[in-house]
Amino acid sequence: MKDFKKNNYKKDGYNIDNLINENDLSYYKFFGFINKIIYINNNIQTSTIKKIKKNIKIFKLILICLCFLLINIFPYLKKKQISNLFFGPPTLLNIYITTHKDFINILSSPVYKILCDEKSKLKLKYILPIIETNKDNILFPKSRGYSECSKIYPIWKLYKKGTLKSKYVGINHYRRIFHFKNNIPDLDKIFKNYDAILRKRNHFKVTLWEQFKNCHMSKFLNETIDIIKEKFPEYYQSATNLFKTKWGNFCNIFIMKKEDFIKWGEFVFGVLLEFDKRYNLINDNDISNLIIKEAKNLNKKINIPYQSRLEAFLSERISIIFYQNHFKNVYEIPTLDKRFIYMNLIPKF
Repeated sequence: MKDFKKNNYKKDGYNIDNLINENDLSYYKFFGFINKIIYINNNIQTSTIKKIKKNIKIFKLILICLCFLLINIFPYLKKKQISNLFFGPPTLLNIYITTHKDFINILSSPVYKILCDEKSKLKLKYILPIIETNKDNILFPKSRGYSECSKIYPIWKLYKKGTLKSKYVGINHYRRIFHFKNNIPDLDKIFKNYDAILRKRNHFKVTLWEQFKNCHMSKFLNETIDIIKEKFPEYYQSATNLFKTKWGNFCNIFIMKKEDFIKWGEFVFGVLLEFDKRYNLINDNDISNLIIKEAKNLNKKINIPYQSRLEAFLSERISIIFYQNHFKNVYEIPTLDKRFIYMNLIPKF
């Protein structure tokens, strides 16, 4: 039977020995291919493991170097903030110049920035950056009544929020600037012995309260002092000094530490906004009407446009109260007025 099958294969042209050899060959070809893949994969894994081991050695070396570096710079990190190490020191000083119209600029230092309600109001070309203060500003409708304070307010809000950051904050006016101009003094050295830089004081023959009464209307200053007593009692003792002090640092011109500037705004704007609330003052027309009404009650002839800068005049007295309450030592610097600025001269002080 076995021979018959074998003979049948032969008759049909098949050779059983050849058939088995061909099957074996295809088997070996297939599994040989698989073996090659396994071999290549093993080689890849081996090389990858070698690379990983090599990278681990490099990583360990880098880690050791970083630890050594941190140990050596640790004293520096104790004195300086880490953010200063990587991103550099914060801006030292920003001095903001408030204006409502074109002015002759003699300043070029990058510390100066111009505050204006709208850029379109300034037709001249300025090398200093111009910051518009009419956007998201609740005091913009009362910009005449608040004068420079209406432009300082949004800047103060940005400092309080943390959007603006500088170690010191300064305020100048387009017609009153510190006499050092572009030669900025060493502030860190000054602030070692002083709490703030203020405009040189004005002296009067009468008290600050009497001076306000003679130039404006005492009712509004009395109302302001009442607000301070009610809302800011810690400042009330300094507020009573207006009845006996005959000098003061006027015009809201200063350089302060950022933290003190924030506190200044909280006090000054806190009092003024409460004042507006009590008299329902929403815009400049409301302020003018209040002035006219009080002038009629006093039967007093006044310059309405000038007296309508009511909150600006009050802010100067409120600032004086803040200075006297908050600072022990102040460094007073004279300012160049409009005449000296336009002539580009420095007077002798």
